Amino acid sequence: MGEEFGKSGLFIDDLYALRVIDPEVANETNELKDECEQFTDSKPKIKRNPNLSSAPTVLIASILQELAEFRRIIDQFANIIETFAVEVDQEKMRAVGVQNMLKTFSKQRESEQQQIQSEIIEKMVELDKLKIEYQYLQRVESEQQEMIDTFYQHQ
Repeated sequence: MGEEFGKSGLFIDDLYALRVIDPEVANETNELKDECEQFTDSKPKIKRNPNLSSAPTVLIASILQELAEFRRIIDQFANIIETFAVEVDQEKMRAVGVQNMLKTFSKQRESEQQQIQSEIIEKMVELDKLKIEYQYLQRVESEQQEMIDTFYQHQ
């Protein structure tokens, strides 16, 4: 069943939660994010050598700016993923609600079907009783007709 979800781009993680991203990829992404955060949070301790020119300082400043931009992009990406996860969870809850409604409708239909089936059985029993009564009345009519015929013959 997991393979069927995988084909449609949905995955089930270790906690049996429905995910849009493969759990392994999500774990690797989170690990990469954590590593990037650790890298950008830790500022390199460079002692400036007065004999060196200011070029390395400019280069380091440029790298730090690029890292800050990278961190901003990563944060935006994480926010987008979190928003998407909320939307997926809402859709999942809506789907569960619809599924529960369908089950309720199914149970109602079964109940109605059983009620109609019991009414059919009651009508069949009533029909059998009426057939027996009809046969009895035909017999009585036949006997009475014989008595009438016999009476006219003897007169």
